[in-house]
Amino acid sequence: MTTLLLLIGLTILMLLAGFPLFVCFGVGGLVMMIVLEINPGFAVPAIFTNLNSFVLMAIPFFIFAGGLMTAAGISSRIVSFANAIVGRFKGGLGIVTIVSSALFGAISGSSASAVATIGMTILPQMEKYGYSRHYATALVACSGLLGQLIPPSIPMILFGMITKTSVAGCFLAAAGPGILIVAAYSVINWFHCRRRAEIRVLEGLSGFLEHTKFIAAATRHSALALVMPIIVLGGIYGGLFTPTEAGCVAVVYAICVGAATRKLTRSSFMQAAEETASIEGAIVFIIAFIIIMSRIFTYERLPAAIADSLLSLTNNKIILLLLINLFMIIMGMIMDDLSAMLLAAPLLFPLFMKLGVHPFQMAAIMAVNQGSGQMTPPVATNLFTAARVSGIPVSSFIKDCIPFLLFGSLPVLLLVTFIPEISLWLPKLIMGD
Repeated sequence: MTTLLLLIGLTILMLLAGFPLFVCFGVGGLVMMIVLEINPGFAVPAIFTNLNSFVLMAIPFFIFAGGLMTAAGISSRIVSFANAIVGRFKGGLGIVTIVSSALFGAISGSSASAVATIGMTILPQMEKYGYSRHYATALVACSGLLGQLIPPSIPMILFGMITKTSVAGCFLAAAGPGILIVAAYSVINWFHCRRRAEIRVLEGLSGFLEHTKFIAAATRHSALALVMPIIVLGGIYGGLFTPTEAGCVAVVYAICVGAATRKLTRSSFMQAAEETASIEGAIVFIIAFIIIMSRIFTYERLPAAIADSLLSLTNNKIILLLLINLFMIIMGMIMDDLSAMLLAAPLLFPLFMKLGVHPFQMAAIMAVNQGSGQMTPPVATNLFTAARVSGIPVSSFIKDCIPFLLFGSLPVLLLVTFIPEISLWLPKLIMGD
């Protein structure tokens, strides 16, 4: 067991050194098989068994749909809709950023894509209305967390595949914490904006009737964008199609929207396809190597050993859950969300089950945990994506991310960990007991 832990440490060191993820996990898995003298025939066939998954096919379809919707200018329509509703209030444009990230998450299922797409659209507007560039960038980076909480969510698809849990149920479980984070971030943004005279509000709307007409016009303009999550999620929970089939429907709908708006060109279509192929190729390689490592972990009884070790420290469920959360936050700091999900889910699933935590609640806990990890260096995918979009270094806006982490993400994580109904009420409501 000591040898295995040292080999896992080697993999983590390669991650920290900046090696590509597939190299880290590929070399790590190969070295584990050699050092532990494990026959490749034990681990390698599991790659083909697990990759031959109908559920996994949903990932490239949702990525492709998100790329097509971005090419069709849908993100700007989402922002316009949110701005029409709350843009006239102090700090309203900050709330627009938060809500837009949640709405775009209901299209793409990815936090990094939400940061990049919403950031390119909203940052110029926020600066125009008096928000400092470093605060606006921090808000965009932190709001990207909602991309993997509001369904459909790519990390939740992976969690469902690994743990043999209903993907639709995982989607719903993550939505509850997502709604809480929208509320928490909005309150934090309001406190930030209320005493800053330089931050202005949407102008030119003098009365209730005029504002209502403005919202109605924005809703009509954004209708094609807003209908997509309704079709996708309504179809899944209405029993019309599976999450994978919903991804196909999303792609077809995105193509139709792009054709209707005449903004989806041949070149933008091919660019979205190439980006999807590149992202999916990387994900498949990472999954393949993680599957090998997961088989080795199971063979060496590492998940059971972790569970037994923690349970031997204390029988207090509260302390154990806090220790697990600390472990997952650290893992989220040194890995991207997909890699952390693939590695942590098989390791921690037996322990969560021993503690009596429902798989749906575990899915929500991991989603909030690893999403929060993307806001904390050294990896911090969301921070570096936002930095590329805004053109300023992470060091200049990271302090503005701290309130969202301390007073937003972490309190919601604790609530989700110790109040199961936050993650379970929506699955119970939609899917029954």
